[in-house]
Amino acid sequence: MSTAVVECRRCGRRVNAEAPRCPECCADPRDGRSSFRERDRDCVRVCEGVGVRFLALAVDALILSGVFLFIGLAVFQALLMQGRFAVEGEEAAPWYLWLAFSLAAFVYFWVCEARWSQTLGKRLFGLRVVRTDGGRLGYGGAFVRTALRIVDFLPFAYAVGAVAISTTRRRQRLGDLAASTVVVRPHTMRVSDLVASGVATVPWPGPAVAAPGD
Repeated sequence: MSTAVVECRRCGRRVNAEAPRCPECCADPRDGRSSFRERDRDCVRVCEGVGVRFLALAVDALILSGVFLFIGLAVFQALLMQGRFAVEGEEAAPWYLWLAFSLAAFVYFWVCEARWSQTLGKRLFGLRVVRTDGGRLGYGGAFVRTALRIVDFLPFAYAVGAVAISTTRRRQRLGDLAASTVVVRPHTMRVSDLVASGVATVPWPGPAVAAPGD
């Protein structure tokens, strides 16, 4: 028998209808009410910096490298069977293979972030890409964010992006600034400490407390 699910009123995540607390935002999924308000605590979306984002990117790079290696070996085997490498000066890695890999990487980041707000690497570390108002970025915003990765990568290893993340209040790289997006991760902390520390956050897309009768 399938388990009934509901969409959390606060963050929009689909959760078990009988769950007392949403695993994403720690609110009651039926009314969006925070579970920690009575103790001056809440689950907030904190804008994350270079460290954890680099780890997520490294996981994504490993995944894409594995796919590229598999495809490369398949193409190599096909060319070997055709005797292509017996020809002097024949390229070992055809340009179209690199083009296909680049397009696959673009589609991977674009579709994953547009549809699920996170890649596999971001999912592993609990990160999400959202708009600065807390909502989903959609395919348009994800396209802009992904297209500017090539600029953030310059001159190598995302150096430009790392500088931008380290110097902007909401920890945004150039792609984030252009698409009005941020990378966030839920943290449970005291509201008073949050205000005093000046930690950059973005709101949940739903209300903190749903109106009666909604």
